[in-house]
Amino acid sequence: MNRRKLTIGSVLTLLAGLVIGTTTPSNATAPPTPFSAAARTAAIDAADRAVAAGPNALAKVPGESYLRSLVTPWVDNLYSIAYTRTYRGLPVVGGDAAVLADGTGTVHVVEPGSAVPADVPTEPTVPAAVAESTARTRLAAVDRVDARRLVVRVGPDATRLAWETVLIGRTDSAPGKLHVFVDARTGAVLDSYDDVRAGTGHSKWNGPDPITITTAGSGGSYFMQDLTRPGLSCARFNAGVLTKPVDDWGTGNPTSIETGCVDSMWAAQKEWDMLRTWLGRNGHNGTGGTWPVVVGLNQVNAYFDDTKVVIGHDNRGQWLGAMDVVGHEYAHGIDKTSPGYPFAAPGLFEGTGDIFGALTEAYANEPPPFDVPDYTVGEMVDLGSNPLRYMYNPSLAGDPNCYASTMPPEPHRAAGPLNHWFYLLAEGSNPGGGKPVSPTCNNTTLTGVGIQPAGKVFYGGLLLRTSGTNYPKVRRQTLYAAKALDPTCALFKKTRDAWNAVGVPATAGDPTCP
Repeated sequence: MNRRKLTIGSVLTLLAGLVIGTTTPSNATAPPTPFSAAARTAAIDAADRAVAAGPNALAKVPGESYLRSLVTPWVDNLYSIAYTRTYRGLPVVGGDAAVLADGTGTVHVVEPGSAVPADVPTEPTVPAAVAESTARTRLAAVDRVDARRLVVRVGPDATRLAWETVLIGRTDSAPGKLHVFVDARTGAVLDSYDDVRAGTGHSKWNGPDPITITTAGSGGSYFMQDLTRPGLSCARFNAGVLTKPVDDWGTGNPTSIETGCVDSMWAAQKEWDMLRTWLGRNGHNGTGGTWPVVVGLNQVNAYFDDTKVVIGHDNRGQWLGAMDVVGHEYAHGIDKTSPGYPFAAPGLFEGTGDIFGALTEAYANEPPPFDVPDYTVGEMVDLGSNPLRYMYNPSLAGDPNCYASTMPPEPHRAAGPLNHWFYLLAEGSNPGGGKPVSPTCNNTTLTGVGIQPAGKVFYGGLLLRTSGTNYPKVRRQTLYAAKALDPTCALFKKTRDAWNAVGVPATAGDPTCP
């Protein structure tokens, strides 16, 4: 086993990019510099005006109002501006909206949330305590109630007054932070979702040896902490951040927690750099920060629990800390801190994780025998199946290649069509060069656009997400993103053709181009 060695910790200088100004006459107004404070303000002002008045105005019924909640820079001077909604003073869950505007003040897309009827009752008849008791039955073990509030819950079929109870505890296999919505008029459970995204791990060593990760400390005391990426550190499970007297980490032994932390930090740092360089995102959380990782969970598992990434082991006791598992789990945090969370279809959570894992592998571009870019998930570990998932042909692992109105309830299986779409968009159906052939559901032949442009399209769709987003809505949102990225419509057409090739149908709200 080759030794995995950390050279002296490097501190990366993060440059925002220098802009050389130009002189304009005193009576002229210079256009905002891309991604400057003025450009950000111009995009926000344009979005606020669009949603407040005119044909794109969001408020449709008395008592309805919108509040800007999240501004996320994207690429090409584009900004995602998200809005939450209230109805007669109550928060509307499932009623958010998103706008895509640029730094010149042009609005490209207004993606509204689902409509709220004008006659939704706002006085509960079911007490909050009764709703809490009902909610508690949905989690295997409840440690505490984190929050409780009265909301208007927009569902796929109806809008109801509901008690939202947030429970902290455990499912049968992992921690849970479960949101449960109980009808405040009838007492029935309407819906629930868990902030903890738990999944199987898939890992192998990174290289070539030695690899360099960013750490902290000097003078005989070093810490597994990255001060250039706020929030990122690695700790032993149920213990503190790793420390040692020399800035030389890891043994190459896959059962060593220190080696697991080296792999985990390396992968998180590569994903951070990919997000910044390829997608224009500022850190995993979009605002310049991220979450710590802990290694040492005594389970065959890895998960994101809303505050950290937790790494367990495979069936041979090897810590699951390489790029695809770390990229996948941190992607659940990216998902959580993007507009319109959560997806309405569970498979979209897991497909998002696989896509960001594939993007991280491609960005790092490690040579064999390390974790090479390959569009497979879990190919190097012992988790009972090898690989766990094939993005180019999900059916090889028993997952659906093609979308259907009824998808498998298991979220990793239901990710099949999204993973398949991403591969077809990035690489095409027969890319050559040693890359695998990918069958299409409509027997078409496609050429890819490359993984970085495909990543921009998917991430742009994520920035336009609204509550209740399912497969057809992801299709629409990524089409809007592709249209904004490429005014020639070439990227739009390839995005559309890839969705057609996995059987996700067009809907009345889909854009056209030109």
